[in-house]
Amino acid sequence: MTIFAIVKNNKVENVVVCEALEILQLLLPNETILEENELTGIAWKDSEVISGKFKPPQRYESWSFDPQAFVWVAPTPMPEDGKPYYWNESELAWVEIIPPEPDETPE
Repeated sequence: MTIFAIVKNNKVENVVVCEALEILQLLLPNETILEENELTGIAWKDSEVISGKFKPPQRYESWSFDPQAFVWVAPTPMPEDGKPYYWNESELAWVEIIPPEPDETPE
């Protein structure tokens, strides 16, 4: 099975999984259909199509799109110290993920 996007006005209108483009063209003869090589889904609805590539959905309001790298970029770079982080949109900051200490109480 292959993922296809139905495109109108250079925006993804819907995402479809089908065996072949020819089948979709028979079912939807008046639609613009592009084969998608990325992992798309319904979250990609309304994504722009730029030079045949699907612009990924914006995950966070504060992030900006870098058209050269074709990725969304946080307002501040993630620390590169090897520790795991997640983006906290309300604080506009990277927050270190600290795993809980193992319970040392014998069972």
